[in-house]
Amino acid sequence: MIELAQDYLSGGDAPDDVKGRYHPEIIANLLALAYNGIVMSTYMEGKVHSDYSVLDAWAKNHTLNIVNNTVPLPFPPVQLPNGMGILQVSPSSDLTVAFAYRETNANAVFGVLEVGSISSKPWFYLEQNTASGNNSHLLQLGKVPDGCTAVKVKMIVPLDYIDDFETVSIPGGKEGSLLDYVVELLRQKPPEDVINDNKANQL
Repeated sequence: MIELAQDYLSGGDAPDDVKGRYHPEIIANLLALAYNGIVMSTYMEGKVHSDYSVLDAWAKNHTLNIVNNTVPLPFPPVQLPNGMGILQVSPSSDLTVAFAYRETNANAVFGVLEVGSISSKPWFYLEQNTASGNNSHLLQLGKVPDGCTAVKVKMIVPLDYIDDFETVSIPGGKEGSLLDYVVELLRQKPPEDVINDNKANQL
């Protein structure tokens, strides 16, 4: 993907103001932003058609241990409405039992409702991990089934956490959108400050 963007930006079709000017690492970072934008637009299309199955192509399963009813995630999921960056959480030994997503501020409401005490449905919510370390986000679990010590988390991996040579699925027709997005982001950058006046660029 980086090489494809580089080839485009150095070729005759690229706008003159971006042609051949940008390092591969800059392109990689912009591709990550563009990728998140494409995932979001795909989510919105799925919402219109009530079909989120296309998001499955981006998702990866991770088997993770439960520690005191919490699950440290290896990376933050792509942020989508309704927690859809995490498509499913289930006991690693029984994928037919799915944890229900619950918004953080819903815990107090469920705590005073009768259904909250009667229902045995396991649930989870996502929060940022304030402890030091590589695990920036946690899943908080509730009503964990007896004997469940690990869960399988199906989540969408941000592009900057994907290995350079790993296969990435992109919905048909979206490949060109990635390049267009990157070029547009590059063109929005402020012009280089070439005047020696000891002042930073002004936005």
